[in-house]
Amino acid sequence: MSITIEGQIDIAGPVGKLLHRRPLKNSTVMQSFGIEPVSGDVFVLQIMEGGIRLSDEPAAVDYATRKANGDLCLTRLTEAGDMVGYMYLRGFGHGVNLGVENRDGTIWLWTETRSMPNTKNEGYGAAVTSFTYANGDVVTYGTTRHTKPYTPDPAARFVTPTIDRSANELVIRFYLNGTHWERYDLAKAAAGVWEPIQRLTPALPSAVFQGYASHGGVLYTLQGEAYSDTNPLPGNTYLTAFEWATGNLLDRQFSAAAPGLEWREPEGMTVAVRGGVPYLHFGFACEDPGPRTCTIVSLSGAPETDGVKVLTDWQPIALAAGVTADQNAPKGRLISIAGTTTLQLSGGVKGNFDADVVIGHLPDTLTPSVTARANVPRNSNGGYAVARVEAGTDRELRLFGGRTTNVITWAQLDSFSAVWR
Repeated sequence: MSITIEGQIDIAGPVGKLLHRRPLKNSTVMQSFGIEPVSGDVFVLQIMEGGIRLSDEPAAVDYATRKANGDLCLTRLTEAGDMVGYMYLRGFGHGVNLGVENRDGTIWLWTETRSMPNTKNEGYGAAVTSFTYANGDVVTYGTTRHTKPYTPDPAARFVTPTIDRSANELVIRFYLNGTHWERYDLAKAAAGVWEPIQRLTPALPSAVFQGYASHGGVLYTLQGEAYSDTNPLPGNTYLTAFEWATGNLLDRQFSAAAPGLEWREPEGMTVAVRGGVPYLHFGFACEDPGPRTCTIVSLSGAPETDGVKVLTDWQPIALAAGVTADQNAPKGRLISIAGTTTLQLSGGVKGNFDADVVIGHLPDTLTPSVTARANVPRNSNGGYAVARVEAGTDRELRLFGGRTTNVITWAQLDSFSAVWR
């Protein structure tokens, strides 16, 4: 445990998962994401891919131009990872951070806007704005489709927002002779009344910045780069926590979460609250080569009980064709035992398995980035009385050991307990 103040989420804690290698509307790298507090849907920002022609454009636009202009794609995913909507945002920026608000049943999105190119001719926002979600819509900077942009200072650059749900505040990060964060009352900001509550200028260690979140009096940041020849496994992803009240650095931790991902570029951070428990989520853009996908991992603010913390409670496992439940249907959960994330299964399966076979399909929340395996009891038929079960990175749960000379007719999963990464 690395907790200094009440309400702080342990950034050295055991890691769970929200989404696993999910495709987005465009093939480019995920830049940030936010979670809608009512439905739990995940909204992801990325730079528009090249070759898209919107209805009012005379021709398709290449990727370099989209990046320079600050044109973004917004993808909407369910908690299960299904893509259910998208939007395009022109002239907005790089998509470094995102706030998602449910205001009386209407979804409002807070993003950077008024894109301005940096020294590499990459567009970044110089102000923040908000707009309502509408599937398939195109929002262009400078139109009435979004609210009046706000900037803390006319000279500020790299201006991005997030929402702190614990305080009902909008937090803005910007650069102005240094990097600063400011807090605003969310309801007032939504009404166009901008009154800074506090400016914080923490001493963040130098590294590639990839996102931030705020909750319970703590500011969290994400830094790091994709795997490469100069940044091999286990990577250089770091989480840092600062106290809002003092600006003090509370904790800084290296994260080896999801080591088996390809590319694995840290991108995006937010805090969501479920059942009264805060979860600090941070993401990774995956696949090499692309199209890139979206993986989001989680740190739970739930307390431990006798050294055990439930990261993901029991989830049903969908059975594959030809497989039936044996008494109790298979399900799984993630728990932390002495700080180690562990996958536990329960229930059993029946069938006539005379070869290695897929017996079920894992939800994203249980899918590892490195295969997890354990031995389980099975019928013996005078031969082996154990079989191997593997939870794969492809979301498949497999049963090994069935042969024509020793057919598996049942296997119990209650003894499955394996380190999960």
